[in-house]
Amino acid sequence: MNATVMSEPRKTGLTEHPLSEEQIAAFHRDGYVIVKRFFTAEEIDPLRTACLADPSIGGKLRAVADSDGYAQEVIGWTEYSDTYLGKVAFLERMLDNAEALLKKPCYHWHSKLSMKRPSTLGKWDWHQDFPYWYDEGCLWPDMLTVTVAVDENTEANGCMKLVRGSHHLGRVNHTRVGEAIGFDPERLKLVLEQCEVVPMEMESGDACFFHGNTLHASGPNLSDMPRTLLHCSYNTIVNSPFLLEDQEHHRYKPFTKVADQDLRKRAYQDVFTSHRFNQDTRKPGAKNSYGYKSIPAN
Repeated sequence: MNATVMSEPRKTGLTEHPLSEEQIAAFHRDGYVIVKRFFTAEEIDPLRTACLADPSIGGKLRAVADSDGYAQEVIGWTEYSDTYLGKVAFLERMLDNAEALLKKPCYHWHSKLSMKRPSTLGKWDWHQDFPYWYDEGCLWPDMLTVTVAVDENTEANGCMKLVRGSHHLGRVNHTRVGEAIGFDPERLKLVLEQCEVVPMEMESGDACFFHGNTLHASGPNLSDMPRTLLHCSYNTIVNSPFLLEDQEHHRYKPFTKVADQDLRKRAYQDVFTSHRFNQDTRKPGAKNSYGYKSIPAN
């Protein structure tokens, strides 16, 4: 049954993996919190194996230019489906903990797989997420992302980096940075002089919850191993975008949370073969809604 057309979300507190009070406090203090073994090897391995077998995700993977013009590969979606990717963002452990951190009922905003193939130079320049979401009609910064390490993430293969406490800056305007869009360079210099940059080195199955205003980036993959991240982002229901044009896919729709056990039971049709991803029909050189330039994938 399609989870996007069912009744109001079930009550919180159902997850097998609740964040502790200490973890919740760390999120509000630092703008992020890492949760070790958020997914077991049994739960994450089907996705890791599928990505290794088909790193182009059925030829649908797309790329945008970083500030130096190198390709950063990504594929996104918003909708539920009876696949691993269609269910994972609706799991109780994702939504219940998002609600515990944001203190309001939440819904799935969108998800992405961010792929870095071995020995590739593409990077994600420093940015916050909320400035883009603000432009899409969300008034409040009550939004966050749960990032799950599909592969082992190290500095060598381009792990994500966060700036501790940078969510307290609030929303900072983004601007053109080389071939990409990113955090204002003048402000960035001052922020990095005052705040600690923390590499998000994670084992496969670890997760990082981070605030929509937390400054983050990632470097190139200089290793011989791939680096894949699953990003699932959440918004509070009352913060559903007010813009009427081009935001139907981001607007709140009733849904039902998926039981945490479904991944262990493999209660899904396939990993991503039959999943419906967001369509990208832009020609190379065209810019997406965030201002990033579309370029050929690696």
